[in-house]
Amino acid sequence: MGHGLGSARANAWLMACFAVIAAVWSGIRLWQYHSSDYVMATVVPLENTPPRELFGGQLKPGNVIELSVAKSDVHRLIGMIDFMRYGEIISGGILILVGIFFAHRFFRNVIEETPFSTSASIDLVVVALCLVLYPVVTGGLRVMSTNAIQGALETTELTDTARSLGSFWLAVIVAIVLQFVYAVLRQGSKLARDADGLV
Repeated sequence: MGHGLGSARANAWLMACFAVIAAVWSGIRLWQYHSSDYVMATVVPLENTPPRELFGGQLKPGNVIELSVAKSDVHRLIGMIDFMRYGEIISGGILILVGIFFAHRFFRNVIEETPFSTSASIDLVVVALCLVLYPVVTGGLRVMSTNAIQGALETTELTDTARSLGSFWLAVIVAIVLQFVYAVLRQGSKLARDADGLV
């Protein structure tokens, strides 16, 4: 196990690769947003809004419109929009890296045959928190930046920010599974302590 596929060294290298991929992915997203002259926004029509044309798209009930707006057209609030979009990418990248780090610690405990330790339980809780926080934090910043874009375009009386809870509920389901694993580990930890007391 010292140098095999399930070794601590292999786990460290694998997690390091995941961390590098996450960092590069976040860096590419930052560069793409910084170098682009446009900003994207996903909007839906408000209730009781009559069908009409909006920036080349048909605004009518049930439609979801992807707006590609020149940054020069929203210059009035571009500082706030940039702050939210950069914050979305950076905070998301940080949460992924934190999750990878604590996942590495948890897997290391399992490999070293100490899965019932307090440290392993804490690692699992942090990973679950990162999973839940990722869609909440990044989604919240995306909603605020899209609201700012609509404010700059003065379309708030016609459109609202499109919201999707799919990724949030997926993260919650995974976090619940991890919480179940955490409960099993805590019970295993208690049994291990009882067994040590009997020896």
